[in-house]
Amino acid sequence: MKPILPPARFLIALALTAPATLGAAVVEYNYTPAPATSAVVVPPSAPARPEATIPLNLPDLQRAVADRPAAAAATLDAVVEKNPDNPHWLYNHGVAAYAAGRYDDALVSLDRVENLGDKRLARRAKFQKGNTEYRAGLAARQANLDETIYRWKQALENYQGVLEEQPGDERAQSNFQVVQSQLLALLLEQARKNEEEARKATENPPRRLESLRNAHEKYSEATKIAPKNEEAKKGEESNRKDLAQELAKQGWEKVTAPIQRRINPREPSLPDLDTRNLAEGMRMMEDAAELTPKDAEIQDKLEQSRDRFADAQTEKAKGYMRLEQAVGLVREKLAILRMAREIVEKALEQRPKHEVAQQTLEEINRRLAQIHEDEADQLNAQATMAPDLENQTMQLSEAMDHLQQAQELAPQKKTLPPKLKDTADKLATALEQLGDKLMKSPSDKEALEQQIGRLEGAQQALDQLMGMKPSPATQGKSEKVGKDLEGLRGQMGEKGPNGEKPGGDGPPKPTPGQGQMAEMGFPMDARPRINQPGQNGPRESPEKNSRKY
Repeated sequence: MKPILPPARFLIALALTAPATLGAAVVEYNYTPAPATSAVVVPPSAPARPEATIPLNLPDLQRAVADRPAAAAATLDAVVEKNPDNPHWLYNHGVAAYAAGRYDDALVSLDRVENLGDKRLARRAKFQKGNTEYRAGLAARQANLDETIYRWKQALENYQGVLEEQPGDERAQSNFQVVQSQLLALLLEQARKNEEEARKATENPPRRLESLRNAHEKYSEATKIAPKNEEAKKGEESNRKDLAQELAKQGWEKVTAPIQRRINPREPSLPDLDTRNLAEGMRMMEDAAELTPKDAEIQDKLEQSRDRFADAQTEKAKGYMRLEQAVGLVREKLAILRMAREIVEKALEQRPKHEVAQQTLEEINRRLAQIHEDEADQLNAQATMAPDLENQTMQLSEAMDHLQQAQELAPQKKTLPPKLKDTADKLATALEQLGDKLMKSPSDKEALEQQIGRLEGAQQALDQLMGMKPSPATQGKSEKVGKDLEGLRGQMGEKGPNGEKPGGDGPPKPTPGQGQMAEMGFPMDARPRINQPGQNGPRESPEKNSRKY
C-alpha cells in the first residue's frame, strides 16, 4: 500500500502543450512511495505569503513547488485572479496551495476546476481534493477529531468518485485504502473510548447516555466505511443494545415522573401542565424502539408513553376550556380555545384513536363555532342599525367571516347555512348600493384626490360583489369605474393634487367625510381582522358595544 505523500513531495508534470503557452502546464503529484513516517507528519502552518517573484515557466515552478511552496502558491494567486476560468492554472494553484498547507484555498481552486468542464482535469482535481481533505483532517487531529473524521470521509468520497470514472486507477485505489484504514482505526478507537467512559459513568446517567450515543455514532460510521470489519460489526450490534436499554431506562423514568404544574410568567392565569419532561421521555422511548424494534418490552413501554402523553395533553386542553368559560372578552375566548385545540391535536398525533381526546376536540370545535355564530348574529343586528352603508358593509362582511369559520368548525350544524346565505344576500345588496353611491360625486367642487379615493372605494366594493355574485351589470360598472380612475390618475400626474405641479410630498391622502372606503377601517377586498385587542371591553349588547377587533 502506498502512503499519501507529504505536501512537499510535488513535481511538475510534462506540459500538455508547449511550455511557452500560458496556462498549459499542469502541476502533478509525485506518486513515488515515501517513507512510512512521512505519511503521518503534520506539515507546519503556512508562512505569510511572500511577494510573487517566481517566473511562470515549468522549471521554476517545479523547483518552487518542491522547495518554496508558499512562494509558488502566492505567485499562482495572482495568476488565477487574472485567469479565473482557466482550468490549468486553477489546477496548478490548487496543487501549490496544497503543498503550502493552504488546504481551504486548494479546495476552492480544485472545486472550480471540476465545474469548468474539462473531464480529464476534473478527474485529477477530484483526486487532489481527496489528498487535500486527508491532509486537512490530519492537521486538525490534535484540536478537533470531529473535523478530522469529516475531512477523511470527504477524502474517501473524492477517491471513490475517481474510481467510479476510472476503476483501474491504482493511485486513487491506494490512497483510498490508506485513508479508509486510518479513518476506521480512528473511529474504532473513539468508539472504544466512549464505551469505557459509559462504563465509568454509572452514577451520572446523562453522561452515560451521551457516551453511549457517541460510541454508537462511531461504530455506525465505521460499519459504513468498512462493512466487513468484524470489530465494527460486533461493536455496533453490542452498542445498539446497550444504548437502547439505557434510552428505555432513562426515558421511562421521565415518562412515569409526576407531572408538575407550571406558571407562565407572561400568562399567569393560564392553567399549564409541564409536559416537557414527559415529551422528552417519550422521544427517548421512540429512539430505543427504533434501535431494537424486536424488543417487546420496549415497544410496550413506548405505547404506554404515548398514552400517558395523550392523557396529559388532553387534561391540559380541558384546563384551557375551563378557563375560557371564566373570561368575558370574545377575543380572549377564541384565543384560549384555539390554544386548547392545538394542544389536543398534539395528543391525537400520538394517539389518533384516543377517545377522550377526540371528544375534547369535538367540544372545543363546538364551542368555537357557537362563539363565531353568536358574533355573526350580533354583527347582523348591528348592521341593521348602522348609520351609513360603509359601516353596514363592514359589519356584514365581518359577520360573513364569522359564519364561514363557524361552518368550517361545525359543518353539520343546520342553523349555519341559512344564516350564511341571508348574510351573503344582505352583504351583496349593501355592496351594490355602496358601489352606486360612491360612483356618484357628492359635489361639483370635489377635489381631484377626493374623486380618486371615492372611485377606488367604489371599485373595491364592486370587485367584492363580483366575487360573491358576478353579473354583467356589476362587471359593466366596474369597467366604467376603472376607466374613470385611469383618466383621473392621468390628470393627477399632469396637474398634481388640487391643481399644483407634480412632485411635492408624495401621493395624496384621502380626505375623510366624502363617503370614501377609508372610513370603513379596512379595504373591502381584505378579510376583517378579528380577535385583535379592542378598546371597548366585554360585549354587553349591540347598542352598548361597537367592538372593533
